[in-house]
Amino acid sequence: MMPELPPGEDSSQRKPRLGFLLCLMLPFAFAYFLSHIFRTVNAVIAPDLMETIGLSAADLGLLTSTFMLAFALAQLPLGVLLDLFGPRRVEATLLCLAVLGGVLFAAADNVIILAMARALMGLGVAACLMAALKAMTADLPASWLMTAHCLLVAVGGLGAIMATAPAEFLVRLMGWRAVFLMLAGATAIAAIVIFVLIKDPPGTHRRTTWRREVVGLRRALSHRFFLGVGPAVGLIQGGFMAIQTLWAGPWLYAVAGLDRTSVGRYLLLMAAGMVAGYLANGFLGARVSKWGVNPIMVAIGGSALLLCSLCTIIAMGGHAPLSLWIVYGFFGTSAPMCFALIGREVPLQYVGRVSTAMNFLVFAAAFAFQWGIGAIIKLWSSGPAGESPLLAYQVAFSLALIVQLLGWIWLVRTALAMQRAAIVADQGP
Repeated sequence: MMPELPPGEDSSQRKPRLGFLLCLMLPFAFAYFLSHIFRTVNAVIAPDLMETIGLSAADLGLLTSTFMLAFALAQLPLGVLLDLFGPRRVEATLLCLAVLGGVLFAAADNVIILAMARALMGLGVAACLMAALKAMTADLPASWLMTAHCLLVAVGGLGAIMATAPAEFLVRLMGWRAVFLMLAGATAIAAIVIFVLIKDPPGTHRRTTWRREVVGLRRALSHRFFLGVGPAVGLIQGGFMAIQTLWAGPWLYAVAGLDRTSVGRYLLLMAAGMVAGYLANGFLGARVSKWGVNPIMVAIGGSALLLCSLCTIIAMGGHAPLSLWIVYGFFGTSAPMCFALIGREVPLQYVGRVSTAMNFLVFAAAFAFQWGIGAIIKLWSSGPAGESPLLAYQVAFSLALIVQLLGWIWLVRTALAMQRAAIVADQGP
């Protein structure tokens, strides 16, 4: 079992022991690593699926987005479950569904079975980040939360790297079906490790009623932090995830004209940019707080550069350099910094529900973006004028960019309101 922190210390100031930190973070980090592989690997195997199953661009978008939809729909009840039963039981149980989804995907021979399997995968890994955040918020000092959060998501970025060129190599070596069987086996190990090692936080398994929990969920959803930050993060990050986990690959194939190996290299280095971004945000977020600057300002600045890089990629078409895609991946990690603020802005009893509600918005938006981009590409490419793939992709990505820009404007508005409220609070009555 996981070692306990020494008693009698101020939870906001104590420094966690290394053994405690590793036992707490590594099992969740491994599961989150695998969740990124499940989420991203379709960008690499898209040509195989389109060839062996006969999928269109719209089919591919809808198939891949079922992962996002199932993931999103799980978030609201997941928040209540995490607060009631704790991250250990909830995470281990759901990972078993991801195992089933991986096996089913490996055996599928039509789009319906593939979509069902992707939905099971999405449901199965739905708690990977939120369960870790719940455990860390309960067991780590507040001063460590930003750093721990960014380290965790950096490990997830390593999973996104694994889902690019390394996955492409494994697919060529043994086929995409065998790769998903390997994923299922690794996920089963993660479920066992989490169930055995992780300790439930205080307050888990308390006696309550679903009515009381639903009332708590309503209060969490009406919290000013969620209303101000949640929709903005959902639109910004949902659009980025839709491109990074799926449509970057087809863009590089169809628009840039790259071969399979080159596409894998582009996706790998873009994911490496994500890892660097998460680490940089963890370093910067901890320091700007000490300087008296709200970390939400870092999220705003990074998200602005994310949208600028996407705008440049769209304008350059197939001539966008690899460095620009790396920059896009780097700044795609900016908006999630807002998740690390939940523990500071929201009462502890609502942390799980606010976290999962924000995650619901992110993945619901990612589902809409993934399916919508595919539908627009199919519609535009099959028009009477016979438009080129370049124009079809540029139109689809541009519409996504406009929606993300609306989210960024909402985030700026929220940050200004938070700043005004802080000034008023400092001035007193």
